[in-house]
Amino acid sequence: MARSDVIGKLPVVYDPTKQKIVVENSAEFVKSQIRQKLDDLAHGSPLRLTITVERQRKKRSPEQNRMMWALLTIMADHYNAGKAGGTTPEACYIEMLEEYGLEYDFLELPVAAVPILRNAYRLVHIVELLDNDRCTVKASMGSSSFTSAQMSAFIDGIFDRLAEMGVNDPNVTQYWQEWQEVPGWKKRKS
Repeated sequence: MARSDVIGKLPVVYDPTKQKIVVENSAEFVKSQIRQKLDDLAHGSPLRLTITVERQRKKRSPEQNRMMWALLTIMADHYNAGKAGGTTPEACYIEMLEEYGLEYDFLELPVAAVPILRNAYRLVHIVELLDNDRCTVKASMGSSSFTSAQMSAFIDGIFDRLAEMGVNDPNVTQYWQEWQEVPGWKKRKS
């Protein structure tokens, strides 16, 4: 389903003992917004819709994201051995994502459309230039689509890689201790 097809998302809770779906109290405002959008789309006539029910996923946390980038910066600094330039944290990010089996969409499109695609995907790399001003790209949402559990596994992998590299940085030790101690960072369920 294309993102533009989504009219709204309404958080609900299914109670198996009563076999009922209940709209969360905090969702009443969202419910009224969705009704308004539906009224606008219907123009007074019946409107056919498809309702999709999905299990709510707990997205990665801002704290997890900050931890990831702090560790990737240390990794890049280690690769560069204190010299300016060289490997960037972003390059380390892509390397780690690929190691952890990040899925890519391979697309063929006009070269002029690549900037537009970058608005929809976090990672876009041109793989091959083709005839008629077309190209093949590989595109992915990156870690922004990870659940908190997936992000925890990814950060564990970054810690493992830093250990394999023999990085002896007091910040890594401090981050590791925080990572193990802070409730909710590592142990979140998806």
